[in-house]
Amino acid sequence: MQILRFINRITPPVLWDIGKRLVRPEADEVVPPFVDAVVGSFSQYGEDLVIDALLGCPADGVYVDVGANDPSELSNTRRFYDRGWRGINIEPNAELFSEFKRSRPGDVNLNIGIAQSAGELTFYQMEPSTLSTFDRGASIDNLAHPGAHTVAEVRVPVRPLTAVLDEHLADKLIDFMSVDTEGLDLEVLQSNDWHRFRPKLVIVEIAWRGTLIAEYLSAQRYSFIWSNGVNGVFADADQPIPGVRAASTSS
Repeated sequence: MQILRFINRITPPVLWDIGKRLVRPEADEVVPPFVDAVVGSFSQYGEDLVIDALLGCPADGVYVDVGANDPSELSNTRRFYDRGWRGINIEPNAELFSEFKRSRPGDVNLNIGIAQSAGELTFYQMEPSTLSTFDRGASIDNLAHPGAHTVAEVRVPVRPLTAVLDEHLADKLIDFMSVDTEGLDLEVLQSNDWHRFRPKLVIVEIAWRGTLIAEYLSAQRYSFIWSNGVNGVFADADQPIPGVRAASTSS
């Protein structure tokens, strides 16, 4: 079981790393991005383009980004912010949170974590920052990534997602929610009241515990409609979505 956990945690990042080395014969050759910036994508593998297409490319909307990390780099929400959308960015790393306050003044930016109960948890701050997590086991597994190391362990306040949405969104409808918390994504989802707050789309990391996440969201009437092996997109079966045809909750 530990071996399977280890493999799940280091793949696909290691495969991508190997792939980059196989396709560039010279050490100083620049590897092109997965999606060129000319199309206005900021996500890791163009996930924001998929979300945009599924939603019908609306001029404005509302997003929630849990584990937002950076306001631009590998961001699932930057494309939408630049268009005029607004939402909530939740980032426990204090330095990255400061970047959100500087470059995303129109958003609600929160320097907290999300958990099923309010309190404090230890946040394992890592380099690269995308590997940081509240999950101690995930932090240990993430050390297998090339060059990864722990920067600090800090206590960070945490709140249930429902409490955050209730305070900052009230009756606003959420177009999509992005969740990427390196190991605790299921717990984040479980902290939401899905009767009150139902994003049209949910994009969440599925490389680890993907089956459990899909089963949980299916029970909330969300259909698993798209995956690139790293992240999955789930659609609310009870809401009409322009790019989703007659979604089914069957897994």
